[in-house]
Amino acid sequence: MKKITTGILLIFVSFTTFSQDIATARSQGVGATVTITGTVTNGDELGPIRYIEDATAGLALYDPTALSGAVRGDEITVTGVLVDYNGLMEMTPVNSSVTNSVGNSVPPQIITPIQIGEDTESELVQIDNVIFNSGGSLFTIGTHDFTSNGESGKIYIRSGSPLENSLIPMGPVTLIGISSQYTSSVPANDGYQILPRDSADIIPTGNLLITSAITQSNITTSSFNLSWTTSDSSTTECFYGTTSALGTNINMGGNTMSHTLSLSGLQAATVYYVQVYSVNGIDTAFSNMGVYITSSNSSGKIRPYFNHSVDVSYSSGVDAQNITTYFNDTIKAYMDLAQNTLDICVYNASDATIASAINDAYDRGVQVRYIADDDVVNSMLGSLNTNIPIVYRDNSLSGIMHNKFIIIDANSTNNSWVMGGSTNWTNPSNLFNDYNNIIFIQDKAVAQAYTIEFNEMWNGTFGENKEDNTPHYFMVNGTEVEVYFSPSDQTTSQILKFINNVNFTLEFGLLGFTRDDLGSTVIDKDGEFGVNIRGIIEQENVTGSEYDNLINAGVNIKSHMGVQYSLHHKYAISDVGVAGSDPTVLTGSHNWSSNAENNSDENTIIIHDQTIANIYLQEFEERWGELSSTGIDNKGNLEVEIYPNPSKGTVTITSEKEINHINIYNLEGKLIHTTLSKSFEITSSGVYFINVNSKNGNYTIRKIVIQ
Repeated sequence: MKKITTGILLIFVSFTTFSQDIATARSQGVGATVTITGTVTNGDELGPIRYIEDATAGLALYDPTALSGAVRGDEITVTGVLVDYNGLMEMTPVNSSVTNSVGNSVPPQIITPIQIGEDTESELVQIDNVIFNSGGSLFTIGTHDFTSNGESGKIYIRSGSPLENSLIPMGPVTLIGISSQYTSSVPANDGYQILPRDSADIIPTGNLLITSAITQSNITTSSFNLSWTTSDSSTTECFYGTTSALGTNINMGGNTMSHTLSLSGLQAATVYYVQVYSVNGIDTAFSNMGVYITSSNSSGKIRPYFNHSVDVSYSSGVDAQNITTYFNDTIKAYMDLAQNTLDICVYNASDATIASAINDAYDRGVQVRYIADDDVVNSMLGSLNTNIPIVYRDNSLSGIMHNKFIIIDANSTNNSWVMGGSTNWTNPSNLFNDYNNIIFIQDKAVAQAYTIEFNEMWNGTFGENKEDNTPHYFMVNGTEVEVYFSPSDQTTSQILKFINNVNFTLEFGLLGFTRDDLGSTVIDKDGEFGVNIRGIIEQENVTGSEYDNLINAGVNIKSHMGVQYSLHHKYAISDVGVAGSDPTVLTGSHNWSSNAENNSDENTIIIHDQTIANIYLQEFEERWGELSSTGIDNKGNLEVEIYPNPSKGTVTITSEKEINHINIYNLEGKLIHTTLSKSFEITSSGVYFINVNSKNGNYTIRKIVIQ
């Protein structure tokens, strides 16, 4: 279907004379080498393939290497060879790719099902008034039929699609997707299909909609509540069961827009699959199927350990445990508890003590399973009993198997343990030298969730191919705990939520911090009145590091670079010791990076507990104090006092070094004043950043609040 206008063509040619329009390139046929410019209309949600289009046509591009970074809205110029792949014209390989601009939009053209064909191939399209034949079931891998105003069509869901295992709407929707083809027929005159990219491409148009996330609360050993809202008054109902087949229906009736439903009579530490829905007489709104779990009857013990000194002067009653060179012995001691099962999922390992513990477990009849990454040495594995099965992550996938967790006796109430944290089992580097933490949780419900994740990888599904198929919320002996796995569970959104929920204090110790969205959120939070943020980052100079951005914004950050041994932690702590707050700690294997979010297998634990958060604070304060005492200071090594802060206008600065000048910036980073005086006045209330520079070149940046 031609979409070109004369005006658009003239603009296109004037700026890209070195390339052809896509319609002309397609007309040259299979075997031709062409250069084209177009806007990308999909990302990784459709796998390694990318579709681009200009004002004339669209084309599929397949080259996992050359196009790995291409995302929706990128305008790119590519050169390559045209081929036929099961009826679909593709460019493969892509010999060269240049990104010209980002953030461009491609509006879908509105068509009917009968127009899905060669004229729209590889173009972004929209079909209105779509009704799926299997509405109310789940999107599985493969084709799904639909109708629109009497015409029939198909969509295709690939493995790993964001839509896989989500609910198929029962009512009419607006369908957006890429017009494509897959057929073995000769000639290739069938197999036409629409490829929706994610849930935003399937837009319900019915009168009744679920308008909120489904939230779980009041979790006990035999019950929990689910709450949601709808766009109109309606009933409160659900299907639930211990498998995805569901089965049991609850109808609480009612006529409300705010729904709360209680599931009772449940079994402890048991996973339940639930789909809530509401009916208003003329329409039905269904949720996606959620995965939830009841509390266990376990002890709920939570035990963190560290391998370097801690500052117990900050203890609120329970001292942090520094076990130094006993990390391997401690891990072995927990493994020695295993009576039935021992599941191990660790990125890299070389320790003989731990290897001995694994072999001992196997020898006493424990079922042992081991998942490892295939891109690292893992020298310890060669010393394991050859009968112990080991699964390696496919190294052709992007990212790595970066987890460091074990599961002990997952089906036992009193002997189920999960170990998480940041520690690889490499001796001596991660176990003893690099700064790390491990954390053990005795809880059957948590162990069940980790086992679901383990089994998914054990069966060969890693990285972007995994599903969000585990419970996320737990009550562990009265403590609220959250667990997320990457890349399926959108962990970064949970970290963003964690930061945004900070009311008073945030401390973090991170190996890597490269995500702009997390960096911007930290900066914004630091600008809020009454919020104090401190952080330590190891990888100061790695490509994409947020270190300089945070420094320039005045966030109180220190570099750990240059200190003997690396800070390998991935933890953050919020609102410790503040009455009426929600003290929380976040830890695990997940660096604050895009690779952790999108590619690598990771796990993250969030614990809402004053005692546990305080234990991690004791570790942080020791590291923070070490950096101050050694003079390693990311802010130019200039020590100053700025007071009062907050201030009513007059600010005084003192320093042991002679001050050369002082720059004052507003919250937007605009320089508003430069002064040589150590005492000055700011007349307008707000948040400001003070850059103090000494005559020997040292400097510091501090935040101040003017009331």
